Amino acid sequence: MSADHESFFRSVFESDFAFVWNSLRRLGVVDKDRADIAQEVFVVVYQRLGEFDRSRPMRPWLFGIAYRIALRYRSLARHKGETLDDVDSPVSGVDPQSLTLERERATLVHDAIKRIELHRRGVFILAEIDGLSAPQIAESLNIPLNTVYSRLRSARKDFACAIAELSARDSA
Repeated sequence: MSADHESFFRSVFESDFAFVWNSLRRLGVVDKDRADIAQEVFVVVYQRLGEFDRSRPMRPWLFGIAYRIALRYRSLARHKGETLDDVDSPVSGVDPQSLTLERERATLVHDAIKRIELHRRGVFILAEIDGLSAPQIAESLNIPLNTVYSRLRSARKDFACAIAELSARDSA
């Protein structure tokens, strides 16, 4: 590989590792496996970096790779019963009541996202959390645009139902 390829890969790795790490967490890769899966993602990135169109945004492309690897990871029988990790700890320096409320909200959202089927979850994360458009999601995940709209519609319903169910359970 050329020096330009090596330099470009290093810059992608340094600037987007946290994005890939968080994407894998949201996609159901548990903490004990996340370092290995993140490494697998960046091995694929290194191998396919020559195919990447540098005029396009990097993160949708990275998410597409992470998504496919996470799907394969989650399909293994040994991972079927695992759940997502706990929500990351909030930043300190905030009053305890606000901190508790923020943690409860984050846990509620995190638990609701866990209930979305993985194919839908990927589309939901890209649209609702990362703010990508439907055409960008379709390109990133290499799926038809109508599939994006269908999965997003279903994921939003699943999310809303999960929030209602979890909220009712917590208030009971």
